[in-house]
Amino acid sequence: MQVEKGLHILYNLLQLACLPLFPFLCLYLSSRAKYRRQFLARLGINLDLPEKKSARIWVHAMSLGEYNAARPLVHALCEKYKCADIFLSASTITGINAIKKDWPERNGRVITFPFPFDLFFVARRFARTINPDCFIVVETDIWPNILRQLELTGCKCLLVNGSISLVAARRLSRFPGAARFLYGCFSFLGMQSEDDKARLKGLGVNKGKIEAVGNLKFDVSIPPLDEGKKGVLLGQTGFKKGRIIICAGSTHAPEEQMLLKVFCRLKAQHKDLRLILAPRNISRAREVSRICSDMGLKYRLRSKGAGPLEPDVFILDTLGELVGFYSISFVSFVGGTFAPVGGHNLLEPVFFGRPVLFGPNIESVREIATALEEAGAGEKITSEKGLETAIEELISMPERYSKACASARSFISANRGVTERYMKIIERYFLYGKC
Repeated sequence: MQVEKGLHILYNLLQLACLPLFPFLCLYLSSRAKYRRQFLARLGINLDLPEKKSARIWVHAMSLGEYNAARPLVHALCEKYKCADIFLSASTITGINAIKKDWPERNGRVITFPFPFDLFFVARRFARTINPDCFIVVETDIWPNILRQLELTGCKCLLVNGSISLVAARRLSRFPGAARFLYGCFSFLGMQSEDDKARLKGLGVNKGKIEAVGNLKFDVSIPPLDEGKKGVLLGQTGFKKGRIIICAGSTHAPEEQMLLKVFCRLKAQHKDLRLILAPRNISRAREVSRICSDMGLKYRLRSKGAGPLEPDVFILDTLGELVGFYSISFVSFVGGTFAPVGGHNLLEPVFFGRPVLFGPNIESVREIATALEEAGAGEKITSEKGLETAIEELISMPERYSKACASARSFISANRGVTERYMKIIERYFLYGKC
């Protein structure tokens, strides 16, 4: 316990030592459009919140991906705890925009705002002003001052959908007490898998607080797409009906070049083959377009609208639309798995009963990747040639493809119910008698 207190003091002393740099940081952030709009709010300036009259639940999701995972839980909280005010925060513009789209400003009991900077005086003001009964952090955005100040107000802090990679666990193990410093203020730690639970226990975190609850992403509600809606999406790509579409989502360099090489070789054998490329960073769309041109491929940018000719490649350079395009694909590839990133959401293509392919770098999604492989709904590819072979086999072996699609549907169905488990935990430990 003394070690954790010492680390907390050191954490704030380091912030104090950096205080002379704060004016320059303010100038930098205020000069950047993506930071400027939320900068003052993250300092707690002009923080306008209603007077507390009932129970309060604060849910924090760092960005769009975390909020998408938490969306079913947020809706369940709103439905169950009708007497409570719900506060929703995010750290990034994409996350904040997604929250505000679902919950317009001051829409009834739901209040949205940017997550505060983890400066001592800012954290203290937010904790005392919001004064929640329960604070729920989604996945990994853990900030010591916020957690400590909330704990001092009597708030119960809960981690949901928590995960810790093997690499992160090894790094934390080098600093005695670091894990207890980060996780010690939580009253409950809900982890995605038994492996995540074991890693936290191995770092000395109180094992009585940790439980492997499951992954909330299995409960994400994907609106059903009928043939009419799928036809609209197909029209946006410019592809003709009956094309065999590969959808590669959340890609990084050099994955696009590898995918385009594979696509060109396969297209020589399968004239109906088409490719959707969705770079993780949409600002890279121009770079991806240039690669297509260099390879002699016709392409279309989503942001530019329809064109007169059918393209070979459709480049999705807009935010929030990728999931829909997975629905019209024959097979999907999820990026950040050949690039040294660790992987992105492998489940989204599987929601539509389609198999998913991914590369060997899956540190961030290892448990789900392994489960997908064991279920026959996904396949790990280790080389460019292996990717070509896997796609070729799915095209040329209809029975194998049908079996993989059936496995994908069964996999999602068998793993649902995580939201309900979290709701029981919240009721039992945190909000019993509050509403």
